Amino acid sequence: MSERPLLRSWPGRLGIAAAVIVVLALFASALLSRSDGPVFVFAGGPLRSGELVDFDDMDWSAVDDLHELELEIVGAESSRILWFSVDRGMPYVACDLDCVGGVLARWPQQIELDDRVVVRIEGKRIEGRLVHVPHGTTEYEEAKARRSAKYSGTAGGRAAAETAAHNAVVEVGETLTGRASREEPGDRLYRIAPRASSG
Repeated sequence: MSERPLLRSWPGRLGIAAAVIVVLALFASALLSRSDGPVFVFAGGPLRSGELVDFDDMDWSAVDDLHELELEIVGAESSRILWFSVDRGMPYVACDLDCVGGVLARWPQQIELDDRVVVRIEGKRIEGRLVHVPHGTTEYEEAKARRSAKYSGTAGGRAAAETAAHNAVVEVGETLTGRASREEPGDRLYRIAPRASSG
C-alpha cells in the first residue's frame, strides 16, 4: 500500500524536474546572448572587447597557426567559435554540415540575410563581411585544399582528435540530410573580406 502514493508522485517529480531544466536552459540562453562572445561551444553575444583593427592592417598569415577565431554575425547579434584557414593571405571559414537548403538551421542562413561580421582573434577585433565562394571555382578548390591540409590531423594530438570527431559528425549529417546525393553540396565556404565603407 505504501508503494502506490510513491508511484503516483513520480510523474509529478518528473514534471518538476523537466520544468527546472527548461528554466535553467532559458536562463543560460539569456546569459549567453548577453556575453561578450561565445562560451566554449555555445554561441554568445556580440564581440565588445578587444582592440579594433582595420582589416587591411591585419596580417592574416601570421595568425594562421591558430585553429580558431571568434565570429560575430552582426545581423543576428550572436557569435560563435569557428575553425579558419588562410590562403594567399586571405582568411576563410566554412560550414561543413548541410548549411543551406537542408533540414538543419545553421549560421550561413543568417549570413544570407546580412553578411556583416566581426572577427576577434588574439584580442583584436576586425570588421568584415563574408563572401560565399561557390563550389567548383578555382578559389573554392584551392582554399578547401589549404583548409584540409591545415586540419588533416597528420601531426596527431588535438588536431587529429578534433578532425576525426568533426568528420564523423559531417558524415552522419550527410547521411541524415541527403546532402551527398544532391547536385550541389550543402556545405558553404566563405572568404572574410573587408566591409565596404558606408560613406
